[in-house]
Amino acid sequence: MSCLTLKGLPGSVRTRFTRTLDKMATDPFEGNVKALSGQEWKSVFRRRIGDYRILFTVNHQEQMVFILRVLIRSNDTYA
Repeated sequence: MSCLTLKGLPGSVRTRFTRTLDKMATDPFEGNVKALSGQEWKSVFRRRIGDYRILFTVNHQEQMVFILRVLIRSNDTYA
């Protein structure tokens, strides 16, 4: 599994990520978001942005979104 940073993304993709992260600040579940399955992924969600995925959790009490990973989609992304 290859983990990325925003600095490591191409400029156009980074712009899409920035817009998406801004939207997630007000509603983290808007858009293409799914809860991951399996005990190891409990309370972890993924948001799809083209070939990339943002894995995140949400603390509802503190109204915070925690970005765990930014991944490029492959056959073993969630392995």
